[in-house]
Amino acid sequence: MTSPTSKTVVGVESFQRILRILQVATASLEPKVLFRNVVDSVLKEFPRFYHVSVFLVFKHAGVFAPMAIAGETPEVFVDKYPDGYTQKLSVGLLGRAFTTARTVLVNDVTKDPGYHSAVAPTTMSELCVPLKVEDEVIGVLNMESLKPNALGPADVDFFEILADHLANAVKNSLVQDQLASSAGAPAELADPLRAAERTWRDVVNRLQEPILKVAADGKILFANGEALKRHGGAKDALTGRRFEDLLDAAARDACRKALEQPDGKPFEVAVTLGAPARWLAFPMKEGKPPHACLYKLKD
Repeated sequence: MTSPTSKTVVGVESFQRILRILQVATASLEPKVLFRNVVDSVLKEFPRFYHVSVFLVFKHAGVFAPMAIAGETPEVFVDKYPDGYTQKLSVGLLGRAFTTARTVLVNDVTKDPGYHSAVAPTTMSELCVPLKVEDEVIGVLNMESLKPNALGPADVDFFEILADHLANAVKNSLVQDQLASSAGAPAELADPLRAAERTWRDVVNRLQEPILKVAADGKILFANGEALKRHGGAKDALTGRRFEDLLDAAARDACRKALEQPDGKPFEVAVTLGAPARWLAFPMKEGKPPHACLYKLKD
């Protein structure tokens, strides 16, 4: 279903919801904070959604990249896309919302041949609302439910009005980011891969389990907040260190052998980070071994 262009005036309760979301979302014009505030506030107001995300359009690269993700799917996102996720502008319901510049509502995604599952394979209903500034689609607000027929015309009306206001805030945020980059700050929002990586790190930092990302050369690329707590160090205290320094001789040998295997199968390894414990290792099969790897504390 693609929504008509006319909108219904929302009621008082819905209007109050819009104001609450906008108040939280626009508390900061720093892009990372704004996008995170958007998904968190929408999820708080609509707990019936199990996934909320904001995707930004990168026309020069022909892709979307997620700017923030909230709900029950972060762990899947982290495991499946350890370098961040991008999606072609022509693919899926997001692509339909972008190419038509109109809201897309599907109440049974299993019956839609254009549906594309990137993170949430259990989704049944999905609503994609374009963020438009002067008729240009700059992004898409995406909401998903586990139940079929979970969304209706009232949801379309609500989120189209919300999107109209959010789009301008997002545009202002991007302009601010561009001004900052021209003054010497890194222009992360000009590069979809760097933006996707930043979102990955944001999601990982919100998980309640220690996670380490290690490069193929064995140096730690990233440690989330829970890993740093376990280590007892400050921010970036682990970044750049050799992962092997956290292993005993037997674990080092086992880890090297596992990462040299072409199939890149998951394995377990004993890691001493604060205290000795078993960690799960997920090799990132990119090119020839040895592989980069994602490690997380075993439950």
